[in-house]
Amino acid sequence: VVSTQSTGRFGLEVPKSVIVQEYVTLEDDSKHVLTREIWRRIFSYLLPGNLVQCMKCCKVWLDWISDPMFWPTINLSRYGPIFPDTLKSVVLRQPVEVDLSYCTITRKQCDWLLPRLPNLKTIRLSGLPMNIIGSLNGPMVANLRHIDLRWVDDLNDWGLRDLLSVPSGREQKPRFRDLQGLQLSGCPLSDDVINNIIRYCPNLKHLDLSYNTNMNDRVIEAICASDLIYSLSKIDFSGCPHVTDKSLLMMKKCYDLTWLDFRSCREITRGACVRFAHSFKKELIITEDKLIHPPTVDVYMQVS
Repeated sequence: VVSTQSTGRFGLEVPKSVIVQEYVTLEDDSKHVLTREIWRRIFSYLLPGNLVQCMKCCKVWLDWISDPMFWPTINLSRYGPIFPDTLKSVVLRQPVEVDLSYCTITRKQCDWLLPRLPNLKTIRLSGLPMNIIGSLNGPMVANLRHIDLRWVDDLNDWGLRDLLSVPSGREQKPRFRDLQGLQLSGCPLSDDVINNIIRYCPNLKHLDLSYNTNMNDRVIEAICASDLIYSLSKIDFSGCPHVTDKSLLMMKKCYDLTWLDFRSCREITRGACVRFAHSFKKELIITEDKLIHPPTVDVYMQVS
């Protein structure tokens, strides 16, 4: 038995009080030998695609698997077309991470979806047009901790500044002041963009400016002259042709570095990477030519 209440302006029905069935009832009205808790443990090992298939088996499984615990991440990348029922199902599951990269979502759909995900911490919008990225200007995204805007072809310095500089609340502080991860790989940004990142995202831990021909030593110099030296732990400048060995000398000022990616940087030498790793305050190793990281880190698990 499930009673529901409206979520007001969201216009959705969500459970108010639920009496959950503890067993699946078989055709002869007997109870299946496995309890709900055992089934939940089994479901926890399944991939999202398998869970979707299980939800089609019976109403009891549908109710059990609809629990948000099974949906911390929802991946709609390269998905389309996206229908209203798809968006409603996302809202009902309340994920902490949503991947909309390269999907066919519209601005109107994105404006509807994001304010209805108060628990959202990570949003991935790679490859989408700037018109869609503008949905992040809404007031309900201050809780985001990681934003992935890789390969947004029309994201320029002005667009990123407008996105980051919108104030939040009465204090008029930058709403992304608690943002921990910002990925801007492949975006057509100038080296001046770092000033806005430093100003509006003072607590970044992960910064990705890879595959940008305008990134250079001046960007890293600005980082090392700011408070980001106390928070940054993962920096990606791979594929930036104008970053040189000089940057590695400046990077020694960073207190908490655990990941430094200079792969495909032709002006960075392996010798400079070796010297940096050996002289840094933490134990670091070099793999894949110019990737610097702790010896205990699984490289393939860290790439996102």
